[in-house]
Amino acid sequence: MCETLMSCNERPKGIIFCSRDGKWKEQLEKRLQTDERVTLTALGDVRYDVMRYVERRKDVKVVKLETRYMKSREKGLGLKVTVQKLTTHVCS
Repeated sequence: MCETLMSCNERPKGIIFCSRDGKWKEQLEKRLQTDERVTLTALGDVRYDVMRYVERRKDVKVVKLETRYMKSREKGLGLKVTVQKLTTHVCS
């Protein structure tokens, strides 16, 4: 068992590498159904598509956002964003 609740919840289930073909959107939808945190990574111009998609989604919040230059400068700037689905609570 896990020592703390935080360490149980923070374990990544795998990073989704985003590419131009858009298949990452399907993977993201599947992972968001389980209310877990999902980490997306993107290089080059795809990072704009990822941020645009996440920004337009009202039911998803950005938990963490990182950018950095890759070791190989030809790859350009990399994006790493962790998102989580917002839960809606119904008041009665």
